[in-house]
Amino acid sequence: GFAHLADVDLMVFQLIAEGRTNKEMAAMLFLSPSTVDTHRSRIMEKLDVHSAAEIVLYAVRKGVIR
Repeated sequence: GFAHLADVDLMVFQLIAEGRTNKEMAAMLFLSPSTVDTHRSRIMEKLDVHSAAEIVLYAVRKGVIR
């Protein structure tokens, strides 16, 4: 689950939970949008979630965001 995410994955997870777009995340993390997309896919696979909304819900349940 959550503890198994790499540092960049955690940052992307946090930004997705905040409602950031791939383009915004790419600019903030100095990555290409396709790299951000790879991280997003990996996060969703590791956490077994299937949408950004589920990521937000997961984040709320884990106390990452309120």
